[in-house]
Amino acid sequence: MLLHRCHNGRLGERKMIADAKGGPDYKSVRLKTKLFYGSGQAVDAVVQAGVNTFLLFYLTAVCGMSGSAAGSIFLLSLVIDGLLDPYIGRLSDQWQSRWGRRLPFMAGALLPMMIAAFFLFNLPAGLSQLTLYVSALALNVSLRVGLSVFALPHSALTAEFTDDYSERSVISTFRALFIVIGTAAALLPAFMLIFAAEGALQSRSAYTWLGILLTLLIGGFGWSCVFGIFREAAALPSPLLSDAAGRPGFFTDLLQLLRNPSFLPLFVGAVLVLVGQGVSLTLNLHAFRYFWGLPTTLIQLPLLVLPLGMLLGTLAAGLLLKKVEKRNGVVGAVALLGVYQILATMPVAADVVAPGSPFSIGLVAVSGLLFGACGAFCFVCFYSMIADAVDEHDHLFGVRREALYAAALMIGAKAATGLGAFIAGVGLQLVGFAAPPEGSGPEAVPHDISTAVGLLWGPGAAIIVLASLPFLSRYKIDRLRHEQILTSLAERRIEAESTTFTAAAKA
Repeated sequence: MLLHRCHNGRLGERKMIADAKGGPDYKSVRLKTKLFYGSGQAVDAVVQAGVNTFLLFYLTAVCGMSGSAAGSIFLLSLVIDGLLDPYIGRLSDQWQSRWGRRLPFMAGALLPMMIAAFFLFNLPAGLSQLTLYVSALALNVSLRVGLSVFALPHSALTAEFTDDYSERSVISTFRALFIVIGTAAALLPAFMLIFAAEGALQSRSAYTWLGILLTLLIGGFGWSCVFGIFREAAALPSPLLSDAAGRPGFFTDLLQLLRNPSFLPLFVGAVLVLVGQGVSLTLNLHAFRYFWGLPTTLIQLPLLVLPLGMLLGTLAAGLLLKKVEKRNGVVGAVALLGVYQILATMPVAADVVAPGSPFSIGLVAVSGLLFGACGAFCFVCFYSMIADAVDEHDHLFGVRREALYAAALMIGAKAATGLGAFIAGVGLQLVGFAAPPEGSGPEAVPHDISTAVGLLWGPGAAIIVLASLPFLSRYKIDRLRHEQILTSLAERRIEAESTTFTAAAKA
């Protein structure tokens, strides 16, 4: 049996004792800690909102890069970052310092991220296509890897702060709340100030201010999280194997990850949901402008209601997940989102509803609201479910890998901006979309091409999202199963303590 020793001298990863009913004694988290911890999620939200909403449009419509080339930047960034994620997660899991396992990574990532975010939206005019491509790729990779170094240790803390099945959903709800705040902090000033003027979306100078905005937001939210949770995170126990020679290797860790029966259905399902969402997010501006025919004054409407939907989804998750199993909640949210995307798009694609009409504006506004609500609900479920899967991993293999599990789910999240954006970029290329002249209206794009863009944005993305349902339905950890796992872990650790103390007494 593998034994663990905490860096603060306590035996066991957490000392869990049995209560009067024989169940585990759970750990709650202070409200202040939840708020500051949640603020770290806004860093990810700011990057995702900025990159997903503007980068493909900036590269294709402002810098003149082809759709496939711009899409490949997202894909290559995903591949490079995805290859590094498991190493980053495992390194954080095994890190030992006076500030704990997570804080050194989080603090060290912020400055490189801020620099990369600024220059990514300030690419000089007149660059050759090769130089433009290499520069954009290098900056996007730097931003993505920096985000991983921050977000993976941050995500791992959900499983470390508490063992409780419901409390983890509460913590994930606070994280989702700051997705709303971070998304709004990035999008509201962008659309209401930076890109408010006619033709500003195709103006290179406007993106300089976008880069400044993203830089300030990353620093503000990131440092508030690091300093706000410093005492609690630094005091968390750091599990160590009693014998360094018995430490599992990297590939052993990965094989154990794949052998966890709850991991694969959750991972595949989450990836499909996030890739489908990534296709829609990347094509938002193209679809809003050229398929839905929204005027400049309303093009931001679906994106501005997105934070409101996220807030509603976050509140719904906090209420419903007290009674509804996480698996059932996420299946319902995914089904609702996918079906509506198809039903809302088809009337405009079939020329039953005119683009730019009040009814079409209402359809796309509701789409933004549902996208935010269902996305936030899924976020709460996914990260709470992955924390429960960490406990199952400990139950099966006798070792905890919080950051490695977070890394696996983070790869899925990046698929939303990597593989999803690549599919969107290639789709634009295949349907023949070309950047229209600066200042031109929706009519500058031929009707058949704008319709194809809408079908990519709506039904095309929805089919990918709905394909996740058979996988998510196979996730097996429910409230009862999780309590059984925690009881078994508590018994194992009490037995390990007893054995260790007995051996020490004999010595």
